[in-house]
Amino acid sequence: MLTRFQSIVQMLRTDPIGAVIYLVLFSAAILLSLILHECGHGYIALKCGDPTAKYMGRLTMDPRKHLDPMGTVFMVLLGFGWAKPVPVNPKNYKNPKRDDILVSIAGICVNLLLFFLSMLFYVIFIRKASRSSQFIYWIREFLLLMSSINVSLAVFNLLPIPPLDGYHVFNDIILKGRLQLDYQTFRIAQIVLLFLCFSGALSGVLSTASNWLLNTVYRFFLSVIH
Repeated sequence: MLTRFQSIVQMLRTDPIGAVIYLVLFSAAILLSLILHECGHGYIALKCGDPTAKYMGRLTMDPRKHLDPMGTVFMVLLGFGWAKPVPVNPKNYKNPKRDDILVSIAGICVNLLLFFLSMLFYVIFIRKASRSSQFIYWIREFLLLMSSINVSLAVFNLLPIPPLDGYHVFNDIILKGRLQLDYQTFRIAQIVLLFLCFSGALSGVLSTASNWLLNTVYRFFLSVIH
C-alpha cells in the first residue's frame, strides 16, 4: 500500500504529467473491472429469468449504480475489493439450482475474460509495437493494469466468505445449498472479511495466487506469439 503511494508521489515529483496519466488509467481500469463484474451478474440473472437487476437500473455502465465506497477504497489500496452486490430474486430463476451457480460465477468469469484478453493484447503490443512511442507505452500500461486488477478481483471473489461469489459457488456446488445463513450470521461473516482485509491476513495468499496466474498466462501468451 505504502509502496504504491510512494511510487505515485515520486512520479509526481519527477514526471507530474506521467503521474496524472497513470492515475487516470488506473482509475479507468478499476471502474471498468468492477462495473463489468456486476453487470455480468445482472445480465446472466436476466437471461435466467430474473429481471430484478434490470428494473433497479444495474445493467448500466454508470459508476454511481455500482461502486461501494469501502470496496473501491480497498481496490485502490490493497489491489482487491468489491462493488455493490447486484440484487437478484432466485424465485424468478428458470432452473433455481443451475441458475444460482451461473449467476454466482458470472462476475468471476467476466474478470477472468478481461484478464486473458488484456494480457493477450499486452503481449501482442510488447512483441509487435514500437517501444519508442509514448502512446503505445501508455496503452501497454493500461492493459497491464487491466490484467492485474482483473486477476486480483477473480481470485478475491473466489474466497468462500459472504458476500463474495465464492461463498455462493461453494454452497451451491460443494454443500448442495445446505448452508443457509440468517441475517446476523451473514453480517458477522462480512465483519470477519473486513477484518481479514484490514489486517492484511489475506494479502499474502491473494498476491501469491494472483501473481502466479499473471506470470503463468503472460509466459504462455509470450511463447505462443513468439
